[in-house]
Amino acid sequence: MLFDTAAKILETGYICDHCLGRQFAKLVSDKTNEEKGKIIREFVTIAHQSNKTEADESNFKDSENQKCAVCLNVFSDLPKISKDVLDSVKKIDFETFLVGIKMNDPLVINEETLWENVGMKYSESIKTEMGREITKIVLSKKGKKVEHNRPDVLIIFDMSTKKLEIFPNSIFVHGEYKKYVRGLPQTSSKRHGKAVQDIIAKPFIAKTKAKEHTLHALGREDKDARCLVWRPFVLELKGPIKRKLDLVEIKKQINKGAKVKVNNLRITKKGEIAVLKSKMPYKVYSIVVDFEEPLKSPENVKKLVGNVKQRTPSRLLSSKTERAKNKKVKSIKWKRINNIRYRFEITTESGMFVNELISGDFGRTVPSLGKVLGNRAKIKEFDLIGLEE
Repeated sequence: MLFDTAAKILETGYICDHCLGRQFAKLVSDKTNEEKGKIIREFVTIAHQSNKTEADESNFKDSENQKCAVCLNVFSDLPKISKDVLDSVKKIDFETFLVGIKMNDPLVINEETLWENVGMKYSESIKTEMGREITKIVLSKKGKKVEHNRPDVLIIFDMSTKKLEIFPNSIFVHGEYKKYVRGLPQTSSKRHGKAVQDIIAKPFIAKTKAKEHTLHALGREDKDARCLVWRPFVLELKGPIKRKLDLVEIKKQINKGAKVKVNNLRITKKGEIAVLKSKMPYKVYSIVVDFEEPLKSPENVKKLVGNVKQRTPSRLLSSKTERAKNKKVKSIKWKRINNIRYRFEITTESGMFVNELISGDFGRTVPSLGKVLGNRAKIKEFDLIGLEE
């Protein structure tokens, strides 16, 4: 039966050793497809010379001058592919990797046509074999291992162009930050310029040569508010060339500046971003408020504790969809600074629009501090001073 299958394959045209042996890939596990192909070719050649097959004589000669009817001689390029792979990966720091193969239509059609004619009981695909061959090349470098879930690098070989693409996976760094200045936004944007994200990312980019970076934080503070409590974050470094990081030294570099400090840096996994985003802690704010007139009954501020209805702030309507939400004020304390200036310590549910909680935003936030005190109120300054689980 196996002889008949092998003879039938060679009767269809010239097939290289790789593609011939691959049709019997699931047999004899200690030999490569190429080795199996050579053995099978020799065996069928003997039978052919005994006039037991009708195949063309040239089908039996393994020659570089003939084109394989299945792979179109892509496996003859393995020496060059090997060099390209080793040249590409030596520029990148990694320990784990995974190889992917991008097929093209002609090879898929050639392979499926052969299977239709001779069956595929013991075969494997071109894609599987090429992936294994490139994997063996990378494994020849000491200290490298295959990782299927989240490798350091993904190596893609395009069978159409015979080109390699290397995709380094992101590095994720968990930490905490404090922000000691006002006027500094949390995340980068062309509109607001330099941000907390840029200050933290700068030494990481210098070390890793990453192409991009994203800061995923546990909530965000207003750009004009200081963050005086350690706010957890995950910094994502995209497309890094280098992966070895001295987090102690990087922390020292960041903390030399006066605007932002970091703490508890450690390498983490992508999944921690979702964990971080799922947390909804209560936030404690210290807010200095100026009133239009002297306060007569500051104790009325207690009426603010409880549910607050907020609609999208008027300042954001040009960029956000109109929606309503209910948030809770958990507690509130106050201290007189002078007749028209007070400091409030307010604990609110995560997601509260703090500016609007004070001003009322023309009735879009109900109740508001200004409303319960019967006095027009405006924030002078505010800081995030606590996060409560």
